Order: sequence, then C-alpha cells, then structure tokens
Amino acid sequence: MSDRPSENHLSQPTSTDVQTIYTNLRNIAQTESPPEVIDNFRRLFIEGREYKDLHIRSIVEKIVFSKQADRDFKLVLYQSCQILINYWYLESQLSEPIFALIELFENLPSSLVSASRRSSRWLQLVKNFSESEQYFKLKRFIKAIASPNVNDIKTSESLGVLINRYPFLYKHCLLDENSHIEYQRTIRKMRSRLLRNFEVALAQYLTYRARLVQITRANQLSSTAGRLLRQVENPTLLNDDELKAVLKPFSLKPQTNWSAENVSIDFLTNPTHKLTYKTFKEDLYKYLISLVDSEYGKRRFNKQIFDKLQKILPDCHSQKLSEFLILRTHTQLLNFLLVESPQNLNHSLFTEIVANLGTTKAAIFFVKLVLLYPKIQPHLENRLSLLLNIMKRFLKKGLNG
Repeated sequence: MSDRPSENHLSQPTSTDVQTIYTNLRNIAQTESPPEVIDNFRRLFIEGREYKDLHIRSIVEKIVFSKQADRDFKLVLYQSCQILINYWYLESQLSEPIFALIELFENLPSSLVSASRRSSRWLQLVKNFSESEQYFKLKRFIKAIASPNVNDIKTSESLGVLINRYPFLYKHCLLDENSHIEYQRTIRKMRSRLLRNFEVALAQYLTYRARLVQITRANQLSSTAGRLLRQVENPTLLNDDELKAVLKPFSLKPQTNWSAENVSIDFLTNPTHKLTYKTFKEDLYKYLISLVDSEYGKRRFNKQIFDKLQKILPDCHSQKLSEFLILRTHTQLLNFLLVESPQNLNHSLFTEIVANLGTTKAAIFFVKLVLLYPKIQPHLENRLSLLLNIMKRFLKKGLNG
C-alpha cells in the first residue's frame, strides 16, 4: 500500500492555509530561541515529521502532495525563510541564526534510495528548492550581511564576496516578484542604511585627505600635526590615486564656455524649452561623444551611437519633446550600451567600451549618463544585474559561490 496520501484524502491548500504557516513562524520566532526555531523549521519543512503543531504540519503536507507541489512548496519554503530572516535581522539584529537556517539546505542527504515514497517526495522537493534561484538569492543575502576581511575582498575572484559593496544591486540580486512583502521592506532599509553609511564614510575620508593637503601646503606637517588628525580609512576598494581619478570629473568648476555638454544638460533640466525630438537626439549625441576618448569615438563609437539614435522612434522626430520620448530614448540607449534583455544577453559593446576607455572612465561615462537623466538609474541597475548574471555563468565562482 502506498504511504502517500491520496488527493481525495488531502484537500488542496488555500491562501489562508499558507498565511497560517507564516503566522505560526512569526510566533515561534518571537517566543523561542533561535536554535529551537531552526530545529522546528527542520522538522516541519525538511524532515516532515515530529512537528509539535499537528495542524501546521498537516497544512505543509497538503502542499507537498498538492497538484502544484513543485511550485507551491518552493514558494512557501522561500517566503518562510524570508520571514525568519526578516525577524532575526530587523528585530533582533542577529546574523548567526540566519547563517544556520540557510546552512540547513547545504547538508541534505545525497541519496533517496532508502527513503519511503512519502519521504522521497518530500525530500526531492526540498532538494529542488536548494538548487533554485530563490535559494541562491537567500545565499546572496548572507554575503550581503557578512563582513569579509578587506584583504579578502581585494584578492577574491568571487563576485559573491563583493555583493555587500554594491547595495544599489540588492533589488535585483536579492529580491524577485515572489519575495515576501516584509522581506522587501527589510532589503530596502538595509540598502538605504548601507548607502548612507558609505556616503558618510566617504565624506569623512575626503575631509581627512583635504585637511592633510592643507597642512602640507602650509608647511606645517610635523609628527605632532599628523597626530592631531584622526586617521580615517579609505572606504572604497580604490587606492588614493584611483579614487582621485574617479572623483575629478565630478568636481565643480566654473563654466568658461557654452559647450555641447552644457547645452545637453540645459535642455534636460529645462523641459519647458520647445525642442523637437530630433533636436533632442542631436544634442544627446553630442553629449555622449563628448564623454569618450576622441580616438576611440572617431574609430567606432561615434557612428555606433549615431546609428542607434537614428533607429529609436524615427517617426517621432517632428514631435515636441516629451517625458515619454526622453525616457524611452535613454532606456533603449542603456540596453544598447550594456545588455539588451534577459532573452538577448549580447553585451559586446559594453565589453568594447570598457576595453577602450578603461574601467574608471567607463564607469564615469555611465554615471554621467544617469546624472543627465536620473530617472534611468533603476534601469541601469537592472542592466548591471544582468551583466553580473552573465559573469556568474562564465566564472567558476559566482554571486552564489
């Protein structure tokens, strides 16, 4: 006789059933110690036995033997992990239980031969989850909250080690459409906090460096003067010369001429100007080619950009410039310059730009494009996340490694 409950025996799970599971997890997170919570989680979701609340266990069993078990069990397990992570990280400021929770899926039995049919089905669903993109996103969260040694960061070949350095990518690397609403809020708060902390740290470091320069110029630098300044560490992964090169193009300087770049900035910051879409694209072209090395531009880049702009909404050239036209043009440009879409991962032009300009100037190029029209920043972040996924495919160690 089969030990799997028949579909007639178990009704299909409902959204109310799922919410009951989530409520139960919140309750035990608040009332039990993290080791007890993790042990209960293992019994409920991984082993499928000996969970103290028989009603909750029966709901999970419904999901395991439902018609949509492959989809529903993965989703419930994904969001259940997020609920516990959310509580431990946001409410209790604990990281060790989060690591232990994710580690549960790293030590699953490799063989299912000796397991009963019921256990085999249950464990196979858990194994499927451990190999899913949802689980990899949870592992990336671990990397995001970890504090790796600075030397490890500088020498590592793993993108996973670097994820906590790029909070602007959290939305795309840590979340998806199935992420629990509470977990999404946690990620947004974490992202905002890390960005704010980095901005403060960078400002403090630049102030420290500026004061050192002032002392040097005044010929007052001595062992005593040096000790008066509290040393501030460079919060970036760049050395001082590299950081200076990155920041220099963004320093404020008096405008001495009415350049193509000035014109471009002017018409984007003053939308009341009665420009046609054709004129907008002409000025945007001048702005873009002003950001690249003239030799590279004349050899290839200028023509590529010109041809691409001509192909974007050509039937709208005579129309008055609108917000829709500006946004559509910039998003298509980013697709062209970085990577088209998840379905079309061609990124040859981006590789060419980096090879010809170098990483610093290439980064400055894209930052200045966003500064010109800040509304495209989310789209830039999305394209960069696609590029990271491409790199993950070709590297032995990826964001999840």
